[in-house]
Amino acid sequence: MTRGVVARKKRWYKINKVVAQFAGCYDQASRNIRSGSNVDDIKELAYNLYSTNYGQKFTFERHWNMLRLEQKWRKTSLTDEPGVDSPVPPQGSKKSKQKGKEKAQMSEDFSERKSSIVKKLSLMEDIKNVIEKELMDREKEREEEKEHRAKIMAIKKKELQIQAAIKNKNYKFKQQ
Repeated sequence: MTRGVVARKKRWYKINKVVAQFAGCYDQASRNIRSGSNVDDIKELAYNLYSTNYGQKFTFERHWNMLRLEQKWRKTSLTDEPGVDSPVPPQGSKKSKQKGKEKAQMSEDFSERKSSIVKKLSLMEDIKNVIEKELMDREKEREEEKEHRAKIMAIKKKELQIQAAIKNKNYKFKQQ
């Protein structure tokens, strides 16, 4: 094999891989798009998904536009483009089963994480309630302590008044 052929095969492998990845993003975008959206909205969402999933911009749009019309890339018909099918190749039964298992595992993992998060949130809510109760109890204790001090001060004031009155009577009594 000549170097040129090897280089072209490597280039084709790279293009094929990137276009297949983008095709998956496009298919996902076409399933997640809101009503009233058009092909440009789907493409924009697919570009965003691709850059999010693969950490780079999709740069083979011209290749994708040519390849998406090939039978290998056809899957489901798009409503916005009559006669043009989605560029995702059909899956074999093994691959489809594996994806189903992966989705089930992802669903279980998600459920476990969700359950864990719910438990943590519940625990945090309990802690918050305990702290709030403690704060309310402390505030109540402070108020009771304040009232107690006020009563003590009133009693001491009364005692001083009584002592002053007694001294005055003793003084008057001595003068007579």
